[in-house]
Amino acid sequence: MFQPALTMNTVLACVDAHGHPSAVCDGATWVAHRLHAPLNFLQVVDESEAHTGETHLSDLTGYDASPTRTQALDAMPGSHIIGGQSHSQQLLEGVRARALHLGHSMVELSLRQGKLTDALLDLSAETRMVVMGLHSHHLDSPWRQGSHHLEQALQAVQQPMLVVTRSHFTPPSAFALAYHGGAESLQLVDAVADCELLQGLPCHLVHVGARNPDIQAEMSQAAQRLADAGFSTHIVIESGDVAQVLGRHLTIQQLPLLVMSAFTHNGWRQKLLGTTTSTLLRRIPTSVLVLR
Repeated sequence: MFQPALTMNTVLACVDAHGHPSAVCDGATWVAHRLHAPLNFLQVVDESEAHTGETHLSDLTGYDASPTRTQALDAMPGSHIIGGQSHSQQLLEGVRARALHLGHSMVELSLRQGKLTDALLDLSAETRMVVMGLHSHHLDSPWRQGSHHLEQALQAVQQPMLVVTRSHFTPPSAFALAYHGGAESLQLVDAVADCELLQGLPCHLVHVGARNPDIQAEMSQAAQRLADAGFSTHIVIESGDVAQVLGRHLTIQQLPLLVMSAFTHNGWRQKLLGTTTSTLLRRIPTSVLVLR
């Protein structure tokens, strides 16, 4: 088991051969750049789900499979007991090389055996933010297979999590905030106001539901809080299906990031992160940042 010497500010990126590793690498590197934080790539091998297929790394720009690149992983204590070791090594070295190619030098690697949630909890004291993709065998068709890994991770960790939902990651120049209303949404607004990752990015404050004086007044208050924190804010109120409205707005406005809350288990979060995750978030065309 490899224990990197990292700090509480570490960005922990969970990589998997079937979980958009290059996109996760790009998203995690963007986060680490924005937060001026070290980056730790975590690969967890679950023997009950181990595969022996070839790992394709051709899109991991900068990857070098020479012996000198894999030497550090070969020497990792306990690595010999992990099934599929060579695939894990190639994957970790590939994402590290890609992160270095993107200009981020503070990179560590962790290779573990067991359950993802156990590893996340074990590393939680040194983790500032978690980044992960989807364990899907169909690129650009997310949320179909293995979404339980993500759902378990969302339930287990207390840190903010960036979920990369596609086979590519676009650094956002603006973002949408899913605003359902009430005290929990105001908590989310405060979390956004304090979020270094989002500083300087314009915000589209989106509410899906009926337009009435109460929600308009509440969203004006939320927009003012964001303005006081330096965010330019555009208010959107539209009725309809939550995922459909959000997805359409994200697509039309070309917003590559949706921000939502993990504070509450109300209808919005139940629909987006509950038992229907596989169905509904497949319709969200962007990465999702879950704040706590």
